[in-house]
Amino acid sequence: MSLRSLALTLGLLLAPALAQVRVAATTPILADLVREVGGSRVQVVAVVPPGADPHTFEPTPSVAKALAKARALFANGLGLEPFLPKLLGLLPQGAKVVKLGEGQPGLICAEEEEPHQKEHAHGPCDPHLWLDPAYALRYAERIAKELTALDPQGEGQYRAHLKRFQEEVAKRDRAFQACGLKGAKVVVQHDAFRYFARRYGLAVVGVLSGAGAQEVGSRSFLALLERAKREGVRLVLAEPQFQGKALKTLAEALGARVAVLYTDTLDQRVRSYLDLLDHNLKALCP
Repeated sequence: MSLRSLALTLGLLLAPALAQVRVAATTPILADLVREVGGSRVQVVAVVPPGADPHTFEPTPSVAKALAKARALFANGLGLEPFLPKLLGLLPQGAKVVKLGEGQPGLICAEEEEPHQKEHAHGPCDPHLWLDPAYALRYAERIAKELTALDPQGEGQYRAHLKRFQEEVAKRDRAFQACGLKGAKVVVQHDAFRYFARRYGLAVVGVLSGAGAQEVGSRSFLALLERAKREGVRLVLAEPQFQGKALKTLAEALGARVAVLYTDTLDQRVRSYLDLLDHNLKALCP
């Protein structure tokens, strides 16, 4: 076989593997889940940049360009992305919007909560499902299904990537289960930990803010402090973007340890969902 024929044959063999399906995702975490499943066959852009807060994000002109050729938009839904309606008109005709969180079993909604816990600030149900790794795997399975519908030739690769991701997540889930978190009572800065707490047996005694950085007023803070003292809280869960004065004051008054966990976004230190699990495990079980 001549070099020219060999090059042509290799090109034909590699072309399907190098083909890219263009999609978008609302947050860096969802974009990473798409990359985990899609690999090199998929080109994904995140609407919310790394480090930004999805609760307060407003689309910029560059978002329109990023969405112009997307064949699908992966979102969480359940009120996590207030900006989502603004994106719909930016998508090309026929593009599918996949809300990964909606319709999932076992949603934690306001009517199921303790009396002192009000409706979640995003809406009636907590949208932070992916902090329970079992839901992240359900997201990945749905992503694999949707990518296969867009790119049937890539099904084998998507299945292989999904299997590898499932194995990696399962290892970290077992590590969390072995960490001894069951029964721990916590106060959280941001109301994002209900699914995580349910999976690993933590009890969320109170919340310093519903969504965003605005913390509770002084009267609510004192009530929360008294409740946390009665419950014997010794752990406070913060996030890199939410570490206000009230949280530090509360932790000091309780003599509690502060663990900084990643929830809604990624950054230069924590670049992937698996990195997020690794960071949070180390922060909780040093």
